[in-house]
Amino acid sequence: MKVKIGTLLVLSVLVGCKGKLDFSKKKAEDEKVIVQFGEHFLTDRDIRLILPKDISKDDSTKLVNTYIEEWVKKKAIVDKAEDNIDELTLKEIDNKMVEYRQDLLINAYNNYLIEKNLTDSVSDAEVLAYFEENKESFPLIKDVVRYRAVTVMKSDEDRVNRLFNSGRDEDFDEVMKVVLTSGTPFHDKDSIWYSTDVLQGHFPELVEGDNYSQLMNRRRLKISNDSTVTFIRILNLKPKGEKAPYEFVKPTIKNLILNKRKLNLLGDLQNQLYKEAIHNNQIKINEN
Repeated sequence: MKVKIGTLLVLSVLVGCKGKLDFSKKKAEDEKVIVQFGEHFLTDRDIRLILPKDISKDDSTKLVNTYIEEWVKKKAIVDKAEDNIDELTLKEIDNKMVEYRQDLLINAYNNYLIEKNLTDSVSDAEVLAYFEENKESFPLIKDVVRYRAVTVMKSDEDRVNRLFNSGRDEDFDEVMKVVLTSGTPFHDKDSIWYSTDVLQGHFPELVEGDNYSQLMNRRRLKISNDSTVTFIRILNLKPKGEKAPYEFVKPTIKNLILNKRKLNLLGDLQNQLYKEAIHNNQIKINEN
């Protein structure tokens, strides 16, 4: 993926750098120093950043005073540490700070590139092609099912029992007329695969007694209470260890493709910048 670069990268590889790195805070021209401790200072902007919106005057005074006290304590111990820690250890700390800052910058810029250059759009053809090439990489770790379920009033139990379990689509259409008339719950998204954990989440009664084992063995179950009856029918079941159905892993594959694009985006940019640096003789290695 080609990424437009608006600024010129100057890459320098320096061997044997000497001198302490400068991590001191810089004050903007429009900022006013409010608190100073040695070489450290807090500006009016620093203070504003710690104050929540709509805070009262008394509460803001207490918060600022507490913040300043903790800030001074921290700076005091930092100064004491720098005076007493050996130079080699300080150098190691400086190097870690440089690496950490680089990681933060790269992560922030990567997010910027992703937002600017990538979309969440992945075509079904691309997802299907990935699935066909990597079927063996998607074994089921749990049983998955496609199912139908309806809840009806007890007065409709006998009729719905006959129609629901016939297996004919036209009979299920008749069942849905009954359900929609009575306003009771139903599940007709029978083309979607669900893990059995999700199925049990939809119907907590399945964890009671032997309801779940009956449903898995007979592929159908009736659950009754005082006023309603729920019918559940398993249309298809794929056990743990088999290859996952395409529709079940489709969201996972989409995320995999998007993550791969994100990684490639930053990797392509790094390679492009490195090649430009070589071409423009911007890499300088100083050997002693």
